[in-house]
Amino acid sequence: MAFENNNNNNTKLTKLSHISQNLSLSTLWKSIALSGALLFLLHTFAFNHPHKMITHKLFAPLEFTFSSSEISTSSSLQASREPPTNINHLLFVIVGSTKTWRYRRGYIEPWWRPNITRGHVFLEKPPGRDLLPWPQQSPPFIVNKDSSITNAKFKTQIRLFQSLHESFNKASKDTRWFVIADDDTLFFLDNLVETLERYDHKKHYYIGMNSENVWSNSIFAFDMGYGGGGYALSYPTVETLLNRMEDCIARYLGVYSDLLSFRCLADLGIDLTMNKGIHQIDLHGDISGLLSAHPHSPLISLHHFDVINPIFPAMSRQESVNHLMKTAKTDQSRILQQTICYQRGNNWSVSVSWGYSVHVYQSILPRNYLKRPLETFRPWKNVRIPVYTFNTRRVTNDPCEMPRQFFFDSVVEDKNQSLVTTMYKVTTPGSLPPCFPNVNQSAGNISQVRVMAATMHKMGEGIECCDVQNVSSSDTLEVKIRACHKDEVLA
Repeated sequence: MAFENNNNNNTKLTKLSHISQNLSLSTLWKSIALSGALLFLLHTFAFNHPHKMITHKLFAPLEFTFSSSEISTSSSLQASREPPTNINHLLFVIVGSTKTWRYRRGYIEPWWRPNITRGHVFLEKPPGRDLLPWPQQSPPFIVNKDSSITNAKFKTQIRLFQSLHESFNKASKDTRWFVIADDDTLFFLDNLVETLERYDHKKHYYIGMNSENVWSNSIFAFDMGYGGGGYALSYPTVETLLNRMEDCIARYLGVYSDLLSFRCLADLGIDLTMNKGIHQIDLHGDISGLLSAHPHSPLISLHHFDVINPIFPAMSRQESVNHLMKTAKTDQSRILQQTICYQRGNNWSVSVSWGYSVHVYQSILPRNYLKRPLETFRPWKNVRIPVYTFNTRRVTNDPCEMPRQFFFDSVVEDKNQSLVTTMYKVTTPGSLPPCFPNVNQSAGNISQVRVMAATMHKMGEGIECCDVQNVSSSDTLEVKIRACHKDEVLA
């Protein structure tokens, strides 16, 4: 009986096993069939349904996000591969005249680098025999084409636009910036290139500076880039400006070219980006006070050499320009940068305008006072105050407030030690009266100052400080420029 029961149980188990297998296979085939049906319906709905665009839109954000990411990454890689702005990316548009080029070329040739600097000087008519053969060290010239405007005054005022248009047509595909200037503008190219590198040349930029003179700004505009100091326009800015050039000239015919450019650009929504290193120099007389207290910004340009005194004593204007450019060839980023330090033993304040001058004061004066220029110059127009767009110090006879002045004489660079040494000498012999209230030692015996500094100084790291290295019985004062200590007080 037990054996029969076992046989019966085995038989039942075998049947259950077959049933189970059949059910599993059946379920599997049904699942496959159902899945296939669902996939078929989905395919039909997605690609053959009358409202398939809705489905496409639903998927579009995913596709767009992926595509945008790829494009963004590609653009980023392309931007990272783009070379930094260099002098070959600049095109100079210098508006000159055959009447002035004979003596103004001396302000252009010291900074122009033949076969490197790109651009032209534009003349109102072909140069005569007195200007030919055209010197190789000068920018090549182009004669402006005749204008349909018959009024001679208006012709002069739109020459800038003509020159800019011709430059744009001749520009290479590598041009990023157009630099507009007069034929008596002195540029410091390395500083200019380094400054423009900070801006995106693919965007609209109009970079320049207003006048030092309140009167000039009130007559024209406080936020206008003056052409004498020079201003830079990015490629897109020039393209936009020239597209609307004729309309703008018709709208503002009769105004000066600088003001015409400013108004046209303002109407296009492009405002001036100011840079304190650009100098119109709407001043007269001796500007040594201004150059000895230059703002903390790379020197980019100087202008109006014909109406100011030679910037170095006992030199002509041309000699002065050539003399200043000697230090520019060594370290442009530091030129005219003011550095202040003290010799506490003698109660002296020392202010260095690198590459130009050194002022030694017989009293301790704080930096906030010394950074104001001495008003050695005269205003462009004699008008009521305020005269200038910056604070000044009056020139007095007080030996406690007036400095003993030393002007740049020579420069020596030691590349092995990355050191540059500049010498400054007094040009007006005679002892400075002592500052009696503070019982100071007179600086009258000092006849020259030696300034030592590291080469390849870069702006943007804050001001520099200095130490008076040597004060002996000799006539030489030694100063070493260094990085400022943390929380160092210059007072």
